[in-house]
Amino acid sequence: MMNEKALKSEKFIRLSDGRKLGYMEYGARSGFPMLALHGTPGSRIWFKDDDDTSKELGIRLITVDRPGYGISDEKKGRKISDFNHDIDQLVNHLDLNHFSIFGVSGGGPYALSYATMVNSKLFKVGMVASAYELNKGKLPKEMCLTNKFGFILSKYFPFILQFSYAQQKKILDSHPKLYIDSVQRQISHLCPSDQEVLKNEDACAAMALQMREAFRFSTKTPVYELRILQTKWEFEFLKIDTSVIVWHGENDTLSPISGLKDFIKRIPKCETHFLKGKGHFLDEDPEIWKCILNSLKP
Repeated sequence: MMNEKALKSEKFIRLSDGRKLGYMEYGARSGFPMLALHGTPGSRIWFKDDDDTSKELGIRLITVDRPGYGISDEKKGRKISDFNHDIDQLVNHLDLNHFSIFGVSGGGPYALSYATMVNSKLFKVGMVASAYELNKGKLPKEMCLTNKFGFILSKYFPFILQFSYAQQKKILDSHPKLYIDSVQRQISHLCPSDQEVLKNEDACAAMALQMREAFRFSTKTPVYELRILQTKWEFEFLKIDTSVIVWHGENDTLSPISGLKDFIKRIPKCETHFLKGKGHFLDEDPEIWKCILNSLKP
């Protein structure tokens, strides 16, 4: 179950259209603000406890539930760029005058979309093990079959993928240890560094906590997100006037680096950090996590 600290830290704002937007805060509460956007599926809950690295670096880490995840209300038919306005309202509510934003995995496109808005308050944008716009809608050949099946099912047989997520939700709600055991048994599609992450009990427990919260509202949302990630993105990359920092593992089998290298050529101001021997779960490595946060602060 979610720990008491996480429950007490549950925060939300009421958006202009009446929806709730959930968020949490970690690290140094008076530090430099960074908005963090979770993967697909995912949630605002990133850590079982507070994040010591954010505290050490003087960072106020603000994690946000996208619509339909955690305690954020659903927004039907949304596009990637629709989330820009939700973020803006959160920024105004928290009175942030200078901040960075980054997205991990499926959250990367949302961080990049936000960078297309004219915003003098925005310092830097980060894409960490990020998803990217597919070339002519084709999944990269280097992507593992497990992830390919997820994308294909979301597009052609969404009810099957939703059923699978619903079964995961039942296990997470009633027997989280069974979920963790199942995850640890099914890691052959991952590179060695990612396999090591999932062999760690604490990392898996934190992941189970986040996934349980991801499915709290609905199991439809991640299916929908996988589908819209495969469409042509509706925002213009040339509008990005902010520095975009890319962190990506060269052995990532979930979001292969081959397609990313072509994609980021379209981003005007892009700084890249390609990590040898590393895969998808970069934020689980304490040293890499520290480097990522440092790259996004003044």
